[in-house]
Amino acid sequence: MVRQYETTFIVDAHLPTERIDETIEKFLSFIEKKGGKIHNVDRWGKRRLSYEIKKKQYGYYVYVRFESEGEFIRVLEREYRLDDAILRYLTVLVPKIALENEALRSKEKTEEIDSDEEEYSENDDEDEEDMRTSDSEQTAEDRKESDDAETESEDRSGKESEKEERAES
Repeated sequence: MVRQYETTFIVDAHLPTERIDETIEKFLSFIEKKGGKIHNVDRWGKRRLSYEIKKKQYGYYVYVRFESEGEFIRVLEREYRLDDAILRYLTVLVPKIALENEALRSKEKTEEIDSDEEEYSENDDEDEEDMRTSDSEQTAEDRKESDDAETESEDRSGKESEKEERAES
C-alpha cells in the first residue's frame, strides 16, 4: 500500500560541497528509482549538531517528503546506514490526520486567494480614481507652495535692495 513518509537525514558537513550535493541527489534518485514519488525537498543547510556525532559538530540537514510502499523504508534506511556521509536519519509515516489537515489548509488558501483577486479587481478601479484625485490635489498644493516661495524670495530681494540703497547714501 502506498503511503506518505517524511525522512530527514544529516550529511557530514565537513565534506566538500560537491560530495554533499552528490549524496543528496543519490538518495533522491534512489527514492524515485524504487518507485517512490517525491513531493517536497527542503535543504535546511549546514547547522550545528546538538551533540557530537562521529566526532563531528556540524551537519547538512535535508528533509524529504515522499510516497512509496512500506517495504521500501527498510531498503532506504539500509542505504543510509551503508553510506559513510550520512551521520543520522529518521523516517516516519505521515499520519492521515496531518494529510487531511494539509488538504483543508490548501483548499482554504485557494479560496482565500480567489476572493482576494475578486476584491482586488473591484477595488482597482476605485484606487485608480482616488490616485487621480489625490494627484490633482497634490499638484494644486505644490503650485500654491511654489507661489508662496516665489513671493517670499521677492520680498527678501526687495528688502535687500532697500538696505543697499540706504548704505550707499
